[in-house]
Amino acid sequence: MSKLLCVIIDGLRTESLACAHVPCFDGLARDGLLSRRLQLVHHGLTLPNLVSVLTSLPPEEHGVVSNSGASPVSPHAFSLFSLLRYRHHNSAAFYSNDRLRLLFPQGSLQTAMLINSQGLRNVDRELAEQAARHLQREKPECCLLYLEGAELTGTDFGFSSEPYRESNEQADRALGMLVEHLHLVGLRQDYVIMVLGCGSRGPRPSEDQPSFPLLLAGPSIRKGVELEQPLSLFDLAPTMAAILGLASH
Repeated sequence: MSKLLCVIIDGLRTESLACAHVPCFDGLARDGLLSRRLQLVHHGLTLPNLVSVLTSLPPEEHGVVSNSGASPVSPHAFSLFSLLRYRHHNSAAFYSNDRLRLLFPQGSLQTAMLINSQGLRNVDRELAEQAARHLQREKPECCLLYLEGAELTGTDFGFSSEPYRESNEQADRALGMLVEHLHLVGLRQDYVIMVLGCGSRGPRPSEDQPSFPLLLAGPSIRKGVELEQPLSLFDLAPTMAAILGLASH
């Protein structure tokens, strides 16, 4: 059984990886399993997609259909974090958008940290540093880190702009710092690292829809594999449960 570090880079698109300097992402991809065709749901809105990641349900079933955070998750939607709590696993989350509280059922987290970006500043590095300290100190079975800088920059300046490319590189540096810290404290082989991109799609139906990446690297993960077929968000929670040694609900 491995532990799991799930890093969500909001706004990270497959197309942007080709023109950005992202050595940590590229290194993890070489040492693990990569897909460039993760399929999102509900027009690519972040919050409905992330609830789908953790519940394996489409938005019309889990009840979150917008990014407002106003709609509660359906009581019939069972989250991976609820499963972790039921199995007495230690879990943690570090994030920058208050609306992501919807992802974590009440009482399911042992540790949570919000550094509120207020949609104005990039706090990816700060969150990664806090996550690194917590992983060293508490060694949780599951830790989720949400990095929002790329989505904020892409929304403000465009997803083909130079600031957007730089924000992808900043996210990669934050990820690299975290991975290096795990190496230094002897925890790298304890954790499977999952990195996934998500975010809003083009505003007009006629525009080409972006694709989003997913990678897995760590113990028990095949190395140097790139999957060609599209992957579904609905398969991620069972996959994460399997990595953690848990039977899916």
